[in-house]
Amino acid sequence: MDRDVFQRALILGAVTIAALLCLLPTAFKDNFPAQWFTRPLAMGLDISGGVHLVYGVKSKEAVKSRLQSLLVAVRSELRAKKIAVAQSAVSADGQLEVTLLTDAFVEDAKSVVADKLSDLSFKNVDSQGSRPKLVYEIDPRMMQRIELEAIEQAVETLRNRVDQFGVAEPLIQRSGEDRIILQMPGVSDVNAVKKVVGSVAKLEFRLLPSSASPAGVGTVTMKDKQGGPVVLEDQALMTGDSVVDARVGFDTNGQAEVSVSLSPLGAQTFAKLTSENVGRNLAIVLDGVVYSSPVIREAITGGRASISGGFTTDEAKQLKIVLKAGALPAPLEVLEERTVGPTLGLESVKKGLMAMAVGFGVIALFMVVYYAKAGVIAVTTLILNAVFMVAALSLFGATLTLPGLAGLALTIGMAVDSNVIIFERIRDEVRAGVGRDLAVHTGFDKAFSAIFDANITTLLSGMILYYFGTGPIRGFAVTLCIGVVSTVFCAVFAARLAFDYFELKGKRGLSI
Repeated sequence: MDRDVFQRALILGAVTIAALLCLLPTAFKDNFPAQWFTRPLAMGLDISGGVHLVYGVKSKEAVKSRLQSLLVAVRSELRAKKIAVAQSAVSADGQLEVTLLTDAFVEDAKSVVADKLSDLSFKNVDSQGSRPKLVYEIDPRMMQRIELEAIEQAVETLRNRVDQFGVAEPLIQRSGEDRIILQMPGVSDVNAVKKVVGSVAKLEFRLLPSSASPAGVGTVTMKDKQGGPVVLEDQALMTGDSVVDARVGFDTNGQAEVSVSLSPLGAQTFAKLTSENVGRNLAIVLDGVVYSSPVIREAITGGRASISGGFTTDEAKQLKIVLKAGALPAPLEVLEERTVGPTLGLESVKKGLMAMAVGFGVIALFMVVYYAKAGVIAVTTLILNAVFMVAALSLFGATLTLPGLAGLALTIGMAVDSNVIIFERIRDEVRAGVGRDLAVHTGFDKAFSAIFDANITTLLSGMILYYFGTGPIRGFAVTLCIGVVSTVFCAVFAARLAFDYFELKGKRGLSI
């Protein structure tokens, strides 16, 4: 065996071993370490069953949330400049209204807001009451941008939550202007999915009103976990945007709690908040529900806080997931929900595998009968091709769906075309009186351009399908593209290596 053949044999052997290593988790799914570099080949919703949800994003709520944040910022800036605010609120038509104590503060207040909050534009001063009311609004184009960003952020937040949920290869994609499709293969509890994935998880820290409350701060009434009313200041002093990590733990009474770690800026804000309000009650509010309102005994400077409220361990774990993944920018509304059973998918898989086996058997029989020993090489490369394709799907973390299975069957069926082209080229050379060795090399060289052109057009078609397609179309495109690359490698590289090896072994009787 010369050096060139030996090197190519090493390359093929290394690729084959790597493919088999990729397939080990799939072959031994129940008894294989989770630390392996590939995961078991994931099955799509149409094969394994699972949960199908369509969410509608209430993007208008994101605009209201943004207005509330701007309102807090306005009050903070005015308070810093010693401008007394009697009352402030967001009106039903999306305007910010700030009522000052006297007319003497009007110009100063307008100047502060104009300098510090460029997102707001001054509309007018309503002087119908005894006190002046400044009215602000935001640009309609900005409102539209907030709505669009809310939908995009909702998709990313859902993806983060589902990843922590531990589902293999979920489908999360935007549909239309304000809808999101979520498919989670292998999951049957739709209520648990909705509870974890669809909750807004808007975390707020608010103080309970007291004699120490600043002037101009109003109150709101929320409910605790038991449904009882709790009166809070209407200003959220800190939100869940500062949370960078969340963990489940247990308090001194053995009750489950969720400990959160804050960002450096969040830790600084929390330290200032607690140091300035020692002795007051600080309420921890999640999605409008007061979970606890402990008394601030001292300044908390470690950048950590805990949320307790009589959680079960499962509730604490679910709360950890949503806090760690971040809050949704706007509430989600379930527009459609389905729990898909795997029965139809498994039946289709069985029939698909049967069709592949029958097709492969017929192709293998034809190649062996018509091309003799060369046909054995073709069948061997087809088997390698199938192994490489499935291994690549596992390596890239792709999900095998019914359209993907169809792409796999189609590619294996088409792969033999490359061998036929090569063998017929070799036969043409032999008929022309060329020696066997030269005929083999010339046949491969002449066939390569035709094989490359045919497969590159198929690859481009698959890439276009993947780019513009969604769901099942993408599954088919992924399998098709992987199959094209694998087909060219097996037909040109592996098959030629087999011919060269048999040639060097002296087996001149190889039938073409």
